[in-house]
Amino acid sequence: MVESGRVLLRRLLVSGYEDLKRRLTRRFGSADMATEVLHETWLRLDHATEIGTVQRPKSYLYRMALNVAIDRRRADTSWFGKAELEVLLRSGDDQLDPEHIVSMRSEIAALEHVLGKLPVRCRAVFMAALVEELPYRDIAKRMGISLRSVEREMSRAFEHCGKHFEKMREGRRVGASRNVLQVDPMRDSADSHDEE
Repeated sequence: MVESGRVLLRRLLVSGYEDLKRRLTRRFGSADMATEVLHETWLRLDHATEIGTVQRPKSYLYRMALNVAIDRRRADTSWFGKAELEVLLRSGDDQLDPEHIVSMRSEIAALEHVLGKLPVRCRAVFMAALVEELPYRDIAKRMGISLRSVEREMSRAFEHCGKHFEKMREGRRVGASRNVLQVDPMRDSADSHDEE
């Protein structure tokens, strides 16, 4: 019986986990990053549609893990860090004009609204990872759940936030003013009526 590509890759990931982790740790300079990438790779394999015959499964699996790392890095760079937020808030001068304050409050309210729609556990995991900057292992210990559950909750949260912010971006006219995004209020009221 010939194994499908997906089954073969999952079996190879389990049997060669330590070797892959060592290679990725050398590549990224972080064992935690390597672990998270391998777990995300497992999840992708778990959710993947059928994969055809793979000529070089070890190379394929390694490349897949590198692609996961690239995707994670892109996702991480799309979120503002604390330092960047400080720079944005303090750019130009320390005096914030009322328009700037209202705009920032609007953005924060939109973020709180999106996060408020997440299930409680998912939101707690998401906030622990992004605000407290805790590694997934620490979050799993703190919440008494498996590392895989933490990864699932993070994937769910990123997907949820991505969908909502993508809708916001598509449905609103956005312009930059003083390094802060401004949203057309007429468009906002129309959006809120559509959702109800």
